[in-house]
Amino acid sequence: MKKLYALAFPVLFSLSVSAQQSDCRTPVVSYEEGPHAEWHEDSLQVRFTVRVAGRLCGPTSLHIVPAYISGGDTIRYRTLSYFKPADYRYFRREQFVGETRDDRLVHLVTRRTTPLVTGYSQARPIPAAMRDGELRVLTYLRNCCGYRLICTANLPVTPPDAVAQQPVVAADSAAVPRELPAGTLPLPVTVHRLPLFERNVSFVQPAAEQVKERSEKLTVRINYPVNHWKVYAHYRTNGEELARIDRLLSPLAGDTATYRVRSARITGYASPEASYEHNKRLSELRAGAMRDYLRGRYGLAGEIISVYGAGEDWEGLRRAIDRSDMEDKYAALAIIDDYDIFDGRESRLMALDGGTTYRYMLENLFPPLRRMELELGYVVRSFGVEEAARLLASRPQDLSHTEIFDVAQARNGDARIRDDRDGYGREYDVALRYYPDDAAANINAASAALIRGDMPLAWKCLQQVQDDPRACIDLGIYCWMCGNTARARAYFLYALNTDPERASYNLEQLGRWSADTQNGK
Repeated sequence: MKKLYALAFPVLFSLSVSAQQSDCRTPVVSYEEGPHAEWHEDSLQVRFTVRVAGRLCGPTSLHIVPAYISGGDTIRYRTLSYFKPADYRYFRREQFVGETRDDRLVHLVTRRTTPLVTGYSQARPIPAAMRDGELRVLTYLRNCCGYRLICTANLPVTPPDAVAQQPVVAADSAAVPRELPAGTLPLPVTVHRLPLFERNVSFVQPAAEQVKERSEKLTVRINYPVNHWKVYAHYRTNGEELARIDRLLSPLAGDTATYRVRSARITGYASPEASYEHNKRLSELRAGAMRDYLRGRYGLAGEIISVYGAGEDWEGLRRAIDRSDMEDKYAALAIIDDYDIFDGRESRLMALDGGTTYRYMLENLFPPLRRMELELGYVVRSFGVEEAARLLASRPQDLSHTEIFDVAQARNGDARIRDDRDGYGREYDVALRYYPDDAAANINAASAALIRGDMPLAWKCLQQVQDDPRACIDLGIYCWMCGNTARARAYFLYALNTDPERASYNLEQLGRWSADTQNGK
């Protein structure tokens, strides 16, 4: 009996949802194994293992349909369908009323958080005249409007009498290249799921941060009685705004062993009513009063606080008018653009529509312009791994890249991968969020993403470091998972220059995987 195994690249994708359903988790469909095609005498067996994570949103069902196509003829295999329970009952009633039946395989998707992993194995006899075709695995979404094709995985199938083996080339049979492979990275559309562990990928020690300097910005809108500038804590909504300042400053001013505030800059803004000189002076007085409040409330030294009165915020008013739907909107914008503040700008605005437009702006657009902008600069001490681990959840902005890396190294390992692959290395994602332009942060986040199978994130990170030799291992793994084994091998060969042990291991694994693929294992 002759057998032929062929491998179609598994497809990883997210099903789109409508704007009304944006709060529903979008299902992610990926193939953990296959699809494979295997000849048994005159029949072609199709098998794969598919993983569906997340939920179906609205009246939507998911359908995976293998089909063997030769010329204009098609032989369909049993459909693998995923329904919500209520939608499946409706589907059954629809079939009963229409007197139609099929032998599809059905799985129900509930509100569970555990992904559904389903094995599929079906065979169909293939006439001799049709054995020059290909297998397609079609994935559809069905809703009230009909079926929509989401993705197709194509698998050319060699006739059973034309099986060919391809030799596995040893890693040391090619010269080690001295230049990085060229070309753009493939998009993560077609993906092999590989059982990766830490030995497969690279992690890069970040550069040390000698002094941990940080800054925080905050905009508050303090209310004042007309022509007043002192901060009244209980006036209108001032209590809420001052509480926001407290959430920013209390940790910094209250823990002087950890934090040292170096600078505080306060900028006051006013709305345009009254004269320019009056508003300029008022914004200066209010900024100065905020300085006095911060000194009295938090004990900040006066010499580290600078104040600036910006006066009337015409740029802010123009943006507010542009975003509004008020009447005479474009006439008001034209006045601001064409007339200087000392050339009758405000009087022309007041004259629009007999004063109606100005009264609208006075009531709705002017209040947010009266604000304070606070910018703090401070220094943070260093933390050990245990302290850093606690801060990672509460104040990650105070951690250095090295401190986050040390927490990630302590928390993760191959045991974590075996127990919780999807949760592996999330600390590297935090480092990427705070150090997005750092090469080490991108390489490390890519490594963790590859282990989890998060190909879109891996692609995003590796795009940033494609010319960095330290990323070659990850670039090779990524190309391997995308099905480009030739380019993967080229990256691994280049990595023999920089990380020979890991590069050799991946070349060996790639060779075995290629051989198993050819043999249908």
